[in-house]
Amino acid sequence: MLLDNGCLALYLQPQVDINGNIVGYEILARLKEPKTGTVLQPYQFLPLVEQNKWEVLFTQKIIDGTLELIKSWPAGLPPVPLAINLSGPELLSDLFYEKLLRRYSESPELGKRLKLELTETSVLASHNETKRRLTSLSNVGATIIIDDFGTGHASLSQLIDMSASIIKVDREFVERVETSERHRKIVKMTLDLAKSLEMQTIAEGVETRAQLSVLKDMGFKHFQGYLFGKPAPIEHWISASKAQA
Repeated sequence: MLLDNGCLALYLQPQVDINGNIVGYEILARLKEPKTGTVLQPYQFLPLVEQNKWEVLFTQKIIDGTLELIKSWPAGLPPVPLAINLSGPELLSDLFYEKLLRRYSESPELGKRLKLELTETSVLASHNETKRRLTSLSNVGATIIIDDFGTGHASLSQLIDMSASIIKVDREFVERVETSERHRKIVKMTLDLAKSLEMQTIAEGVETRAQLSVLKDMGFKHFQGYLFGKPAPIEHWISASKAQA
């Protein structure tokens, strides 16, 4: 099985502030074929993970790898937070949840380095036990991020129940923000709503300078997307940092 062979690779995609400084990375999983070294994209392996109900094991391996990355973080890169994705089933695993809760409880500094993203379209995102467990994690220092905000069926109720402090505005809205007034209004409304709730926002899927300009004019301060870099191994970002120095 690929998950047992040390084939998991962690790719990082930067999140930047209004001045273009990297203020965090999202951790994105890839799998490497042991024989060929071919890198498999999520659409190629996630159906297999879901089909075999390996979500808990898979996410646990991502967390373990991310914690190792934090421990051995290169001196040449600023020690910014890393965000990992949860799909929902993991949080309903007692063993997974209790282990994660214990890690945050025993290491207060972890709250500054490891953020948790829950995909808003996940069926289990609105599960009462999921919400309760996210609240407990938030209480011990974890930052909860709602990913893909606006594309699910219970967006507004999740703002009340999920103990989240950051919203990521989905690329589906961002990609047409410069050409569609309707998209601009929805994105601006989301930004204003987040501000009124004292939540941070990240505009996701920014690919052009025109999009960035519109988003900045709206008031966004944090961005993620191909304009700032595609997901890549940590070595790539070390090299990029050295090249800019």
